[in-house]
Amino acid sequence: MNNIDEQIRHALNSEEQAMMGDPGDGLRIDQLILSPFRSRNWFITAIAMVYTLVFLGLAIFCAVRFFDASETKILLAWGFGFSFCMLAVSMLKMWFWMEMQRIAVTREVKRVQLLSARLLHELHAVRGEKEPG
Repeated sequence: MNNIDEQIRHALNSEEQAMMGDPGDGLRIDQLILSPFRSRNWFITAIAMVYTLVFLGLAIFCAVRFFDASETKILLAWGFGFSFCMLAVSMLKMWFWMEMQRIAVTREVKRVQLLSARLLHELHAVRGEKEPG
C-alpha cells in the first residue's frame, strides 16, 4: 500500500476498516471472469462468448484450408479469412476484458459511496443535526 492508503486506514475506526476490507483485496480472477455473466447485461455477454467460439472455429478451419491450398489466390483468400476471424476474436476478447474492468471499478466506487454515506451520517450525528432526506 502507498502512503495515502495508510493515512486512510489510520483515519477509519475498526468497524469501518472491517467494512471497507483490504484495498488490495479485489475479486479473484475466476470471480472476475464470471462477473459479466452475473451482471444486468449477461445475455449480451453470452452472445459475445458464442460469437467468440464461432470465430475461433472459423479461424481454425481457415488455417487448415490455408495449408491445404495450392494456388496463390486461394491461399490469400484463406489467409484473409483467418486474419479476419482472429481480429474478430481479439476484439470480442478486448470487449469482454473491458466489461470485467468496468464491473470491478463500479464495485470500488460503490465501496467509496458507502463509506462517504456513513461518514456523512456520523457527521450529522456529531453535530446533532437532522439528516436531509
